[in-house]
Amino acid sequence: MSENNPPSGSSTRGSCEICGRLSDVETSFTKYGWPDDDRPLPPEAGRLVPAEPTSGYDAERDHVRRCPICGTYYHYRWSYEYLVNGSEDEEVLRRITPEEAESLLARRGDGP
Repeated sequence: MSENNPPSGSSTRGSCEICGRLSDVETSFTKYGWPDDDRPLPPEAGRLVPAEPTSGYDAERDHVRRCPICGTYYHYRWSYEYLVNGSEDEEVLRRITPEEAESLLARRGDGP
């Protein structure tokens, strides 16, 4: 199976080397100046690829990602809050169905 052209949904989540290591919802938290409290997303999350163009501020903050191996979709959201005592970043990666992905992509004018 090629990472460049995976058949959508051909692999079950448990057998996929990426999705099998991701929970249905993954979160990260980073506070500037407080590295001991940082909680990054799992490394496997970095292997997911955008399922839509992510140029522009809004698209980078909220978009659909796809597993390059099994085709599973994820909704990615990033938020940032500026605080005087240390800015906070949070990421949420949530596994979604192909129908949910299609709906999110259609609202933005892209297709899966």
